[in-house]
Amino acid sequence: MGLNATAEGKPTRYTYAVIVHSLFVIQILAVLCALAQPAYAYVDPGSGLLAFQVISTTFAGIIFLIRRNVRRLFGAKRSRPKSEKATMQ
Repeated sequence: MGLNATAEGKPTRYTYAVIVHSLFVIQILAVLCALAQPAYAYVDPGSGLLAFQVISTTFAGIIFLIRRNVRRLFGAKRSRPKSEKATMQ
């Protein structure tokens, strides 16, 4: 049984929505690639560094979100310091 499946093993509506959305994005990217024209623009060395920064921060953000959701899924909770526990009682 898959991650997003019912007890009968059938995919859920969410699974279908994800598949349809993914196919839509792929179609849009294919059309944009097919209609691409030469830009005849100057690209300086700083542009590559900016692209690297965007990609690396996006990757770091995705890692952070995945880690947070995994911790939430498995119930990992932060323990309070002893001084805070004493004042709470």
